[in-house]
Amino acid sequence: MPQFIYTAKDANGRTVKATRGADTEMGLVSLLRKEGLVVTSVEPASAVTKPKASKRGKKVKTKDLAILCRQLAAMLDAGLPVLESLDGISDQVENPTLGAVLIEVSHDIEAGSTLSQAMGKHDRIFSTLFISMVRSGEESGALPPVLGRLASYLEARDALTRKIISASTYPAFIAVFFAGAIVAVMFFLIPRFEDIFADFDMTLPPMTQVLIATSRFLGNNIIIELLILIGGSYFLWRWWKTPGGKKRIDGLMLKTPLFGKLIRKAAVARFSRTLGTLLSNGVTVIAALEIVGETAGNTVVQEAIDGVGIGVVNGATISEKLAESPVFPKMVVSMVSAGESSGNLPDMLEKIADFYTDDVDAAISGLTAMIEPALIVGLGGVVAVVVLAIYLPIFSMATGIQ
Repeated sequence: MPQFIYTAKDANGRTVKATRGADTEMGLVSLLRKEGLVVTSVEPASAVTKPKASKRGKKVKTKDLAILCRQLAAMLDAGLPVLESLDGISDQVENPTLGAVLIEVSHDIEAGSTLSQAMGKHDRIFSTLFISMVRSGEESGALPPVLGRLASYLEARDALTRKIISASTYPAFIAVFFAGAIVAVMFFLIPRFEDIFADFDMTLPPMTQVLIATSRFLGNNIIIELLILIGGSYFLWRWWKTPGGKKRIDGLMLKTPLFGKLIRKAAVARFSRTLGTLLSNGVTVIAALEIVGETAGNTVVQEAIDGVGIGVVNGATISEKLAESPVFPKMVVSMVSAGESSGNLPDMLEKIADFYTDDVDAAISGLTAMIEPALIVGLGGVVAVVVLAIYLPIFSMATGIQ
């Protein structure tokens, strides 16, 4: 059982700090509240490490899971048993890893496990959200419609991810081409013209001298530069793997001038759609918030959502805790508050998700329209500087010859 270090206040206002085991962080907060304690902070014990999931086999994409949900929902809705449905899908599934997992799931069901229990043994394939929704469908006796809603959620999430990747591909290509052009100029083009200019007894223009000096410096120290680049990348990657480093980098990503707002909007859209989907399928608020935090994709956003969950356990509303976090815009807080007041929170969360998904589309289009010309102008500026630095001495030589 995982161990957590918690800090709380007792009935007399005294601070209590101790370590206790619990299935989840939210579960510990709920247990301590029943004992009359007001929890102020909870964090996993540093000695406890989460086992890493196996990474063997071909990766199962979100699209593969969405198709699985669609097929399974259709077959169950047609009256076929779960085992027969899984056997039929495993024979036709394109992803070999998913097909092998479905066979193991079928064997576990034959041995007496439920579908959610059998899928829970493969947490590297099926997320906590996936398992929770399947379990809620089994308990409510409405597994086919729950699988259909899960498929819609996975498709929407996959579509949002694809839009972000698609929008960043072309600017990334231009940026790589831009860097490659600079490397080619500095390491190959300028040294050749430097040899040509050295044969003439003439004073080079300042622009040409600066360009040649820069090229010579880069060429003479290429080993040191490669070591700095590789070493810096490695230490940055190692730092990003630490909790403190990841939190710092995720926080900087949210503050990035161009991409910060886009990342924040995408996080709000993911939060709203995930929470709305879970609540509409009967998952409790506390369990849903814990799952949403795990799927946030950003440490800062995850901590904000965990804070909301702890606040809800202690008696606060979701909107009250969202208002305390700088991550969530005021409009989201207002709409969540309206959803809580009307008792229609899942539908309100879906509207928020739809709004911010459209907002992300607009932001992506705007960023693409802004970045592409900037990169092209930058590349053109580099070319212009190089051309001037090379041709000014040539013009001087031609004038001297005349």
